[in-house]
Formats: sequence, structure tokens, C-alpha cells
Amino acid sequence: MFLPKDHLRGVAVFLTVSFLFLLAAQELPLAAQGGLKKPQAAAGVSAPGFMEQAGPGRAAARHSRLLPSLIGLAVAGAVVAVLVLTVFKKTGYNPHIIPQEFVAGISNSYFPHVVGQVRNYAVSEGENRFSLSVTSTPNSKMIMGVLCLGIHEQGRGITSVGLTEDTWRWYAQDLDGNVWYFARETKKYDYEVVTEDRSWLAGTNGAKPGRIMVARPQDYVNKEYQLDFVPGVAEDKAMVLGVNETVTVPFGTFSGCVKIKVYSDLEPGKEEIMYFAPGTGLVLSEGLPKGGRRQELVGITNE
Repeated sequence: MFLPKDHLRGVAVFLTVSFLFLLAAQELPLAAQGGLKKPQAAAGVSAPGFMEQAGPGRAAARHSRLLPSLIGLAVAGAVVAVLVLTVFKKTGYNPHIIPQEFVAGISNSYFPHVVGQVRNYAVSEGENRFSLSVTSTPNSKMIMGVLCLGIHEQGRGITSVGLTEDTWRWYAQDLDGNVWYFARETKKYDYEVVTEDRSWLAGTNGAKPGRIMVARPQDYVNKEYQLDFVPGVAEDKAMVLGVNETVTVPFGTFSGCVKIKVYSDLEPGKEEIMYFAPGTGLVLSEGLPKGGRRQELVGITNE
């Protein structure tokens, strides 16, 4: 699976510096030769034929032809560097999705997809309290040529019977074991009336898939990666903070959890800390600063 390389900027800078170094290096022989002219003349060397063929005149002519070529190379290198930086800046995050590099099903231990399994959570956000059920379904959808599996989330208020939120999320796993997030279909309700639709689909309107769970979390400790990318709407990034955390929630105590920080440049100062237990998935998430959304696992059932 090809991902944007962080060293593209370094390559561009290296190209520029290399060409400029070559240019500077070629100036040194000219300077050194100019400094030797006077001593040679003072010594009174009597070999005019020899001086005509190998002396300063011919050397200067050779360098005069070489110098423009080196300047041209330096300019070309600078142009290439600028182009690389410009393209990188414009495209930013741009994963290369190859459908043949994805597998059927999701087997990542920290993000398992067991058809029919329902994970139930208690959610609080400020003074609001509601329950959330997350169901792994057999439903599938083709997105960017990749067969994605659907997870259905339904939120219900504690004191009301109607839905407060209804969401479908679509995921697929690649050959390396990374789980990719391809789409979200979300509707928020107020007394059964849709008040907000935050849906997006990778491959449309600039939306791009991201990794909801990496194959080897230990390789991403304190390293940033993209979780989703919808320009101006959802540009979440993630970073692994720990790989052996212990968490206690109403459903029990889980050890060996991966601790992940989620954040976005669109909402500076806001973070979400998430804990994923092996074989179970998400067991706890806490919004920061304090008082943000808190979601904790209270039970698991099977349909």
C-alpha cells in the first residue's frame, strides 16, 4: 500500500543543494588558476607553444564552456525542487488505493469485524446522556473499487425512545492488516427530524480514505498518520501514544490496549483519546479538554 512519503521535501532540498554545490565546486579551480597566473609569469617560463596549448587561455575557455552547463543544471535542479514542493503542497495527503491490495473481511485484532456482534456503549457529552449500539453487519459497499464492510451505529437518548443519531461507517482491510475508513453516512435527529447530515464518501468531493487502525501500532508510537480526509469537514489525524495500556470500563478491565490520540487542525486544542483492546476493539474514548464526549463499553451481545 503506497502512502505519501514524509521525505519528499528532503529530496527536493537535497537536489537543490547538490546542484548548487556542484556549481560552487567548479568555481574553485578557476579561482585557484587565476591565483597561479602571476607566479608563472614572474618565473619567466620560456615555452610559448606549451603555454598556448595548456596554459590559462585554453583552461579558461574550457571552463567558460563548462560553467554555463553547470548553471543550467543548477537552475534545472532548482526548478525540479520547486515543482516537487509545489505538487506536495497541493496534493497533501494522497493515498494510492489499489483494490487488489485489499482482502475480504477484517481480522485486525484491535478492530475486529464479527458479523452480528453488537457493542453497547454509554455516552456522555456535557449534560447529555445517551446509549450507542455498534453493530458489525454483513452489508457491503463498493467504494473506489474496494469492497467495504458496514458498521451500523445507533444513538438513543436516555429519556427518549427515538433515535438521536444514525450512522453507517464503511471499512476495508489491506494486505498488510491496516483497516481503512472509506465512508460515513451520518444523520442526527431532533424528535425524529434530521437536523444534521455529516456524510462523506471517499473518491467524491475531494474525500479520501484514511487508516482507522494500523496493522502494527507499535510502529506508530508518537508518529502521525491520517485517519480520514474530507477537505474542510473532517481532516482527522491520529498518533499512537501507548501499546500496553490497562483500562477499566463498566464491561470489565482490559489490558494490552492501544492508546491513540485523535486530533484535527480544523479544531485546534480539541483531542480525543481512544483505547482499543485486542479481540474487542474500542472500549473507551475520552474527549479533551475535560467535559468532552466520553464513550465507554457497557456490554457485548450477538444478534
